[in-house]
Amino acid sequence: KRDSTSNRYLYSSDAIHIDHDSIAGHVAITKKALIIDDVYKIESGVPYGFNRSFDEKYSYRTKAVMTVPLITSQGKIIGVMQIINPKNQNGAIHRFEARHKLIVSYFANHAAIAIEKAMMTREIILRMIKMSELRDPTETIPHVNRVGAYSIEIYHKWASNRGISLDEIKSVKDTLRIASMLHDVGKIGVSDTILKKNGSLDAEESHLMKMHTIFGARLFMDRTSDWDEMAAEVAISHHEKWDGSGYPGHVPNIQRNEILFGPGKKGEEIPLFARIVALADVYDALMSERYYKNGWSEGRALDFIQRERGRHFDPAVTDVFFSIYDIIKAIQKKYDSCVRSEI
Repeated sequence: KRDSTSNRYLYSSDAIHIDHDSIAGHVAITKKALIIDDVYKIESGVPYGFNRSFDEKYSYRTKAVMTVPLITSQGKIIGVMQIINPKNQNGAIHRFEARHKLIVSYFANHAAIAIEKAMMTREIILRMIKMSELRDPTETIPHVNRVGAYSIEIYHKWASNRGISLDEIKSVKDTLRIASMLHDVGKIGVSDTILKKNGSLDAEESHLMKMHTIFGARLFMDRTSDWDEMAAEVAISHHEKWDGSGYPGHVPNIQRNEILFGPGKKGEEIPLFARIVALADVYDALMSERYYKNGWSEGRALDFIQRERGRHFDPAVTDVFFSIYDIIKAIQKKYDSCVRSEI
């Protein structure tokens, strides 16, 4: 019954101890598939049992259950797949057969491979970010996790408001999360003397710092996917401002040795995903403690975001940000690290 566009619950952290008491836990520990004809008539002498509370809560009747482990190529358990209540052509529930276990196990194997590859991709991205962190102490894993999560939830609500299909939203979110996490990866091309300087930068140093947008976009020049396209857009445009006062502006050729920043991109000239990341990044930077500053109070940060609506930030994106602020807070809690939350 909750709002289908609100994903606050996705960012709550819960842990359940894995043991032999539950069917899923037993399969996870033994790494062996299990078929039960009727979970309400489990034979005595086995360690596992069936939790009826969900059936009772939702007036459902679970009967036949097949539980299959998800195992990686290295033999590690990363989850279990549970199939319940198979039906025949007449719609009647019947028991699982041995052939069903072969089919489901085959599917589970492919699912495990897909999850394992996704985990590997995520680890590669996080290592790229850790490389940036070695250079720039402000580019931390909690920071980029928050920016990535803020960005996809802002987009989700923005897209839902415009009637975009859930399938398309999910597809875009998968790409946007990684692209937004790499928004500042171009800082690996900026000198340590500038990145770690205590005090304000002079004009030349400021220009070199702003070049991180160009360096980041260059990393994704050999574009082979939608992700490359989005990552390049976010990297080069996340410091543009709605009123046109941002940077680097219109740059005809980012591959030139000598880069001259052009007039700032304005309004919807700025790619949507860069407009979203711009707000997510600024908000998190304001709220976070850095070696050169204390984090702002929540009230002060929100007041700043509201004042910059229509100047720095896209008004529609800003409105969405405030409309899902409960989700923003849940994300902060999940990836908490030196973020202030008091009013």
